[in-house]
Amino acid sequence: MGCDYYIIKFLNIYYNDIDYLVVELDREKGYYNFQYDEDCDDYTDKENEYIKCCLTTEMKPIIIYINNSFNKVTSEIKYKLLIENEINKSGKKWCEITKVIKVEDRFER
Repeated sequence: MGCDYYIIKFLNIYYNDIDYLVVELDREKGYYNFQYDEDCDDYTDKENEYIKCCLTTEMKPIIIYINNSFNKVTSEIKYKLLIENEINKSGKKWCEITKVIKVEDRFER
């Protein structure tokens, strides 16, 4: 079934300050549910405002790994194996990883 937009959560695994690996954690489908009278003069403005609000990320980026350690034990338990697999696939090593950030992105399909 189709959708209007996607909400995707990623881990960005930095191996220097600019370059990073991306691991997709979760993908959700989003649907617009705009209910406003089409005959109103400001319908288009309200609709565009609603869509912009739906596509604005709600989650702030979270640093889960920095300075060679995880910030929380729960993050280490949850993500360490996933990060290790991605590092190994790309030919990198743990010692090259500077930080890992969990981010959210939203975009229309």
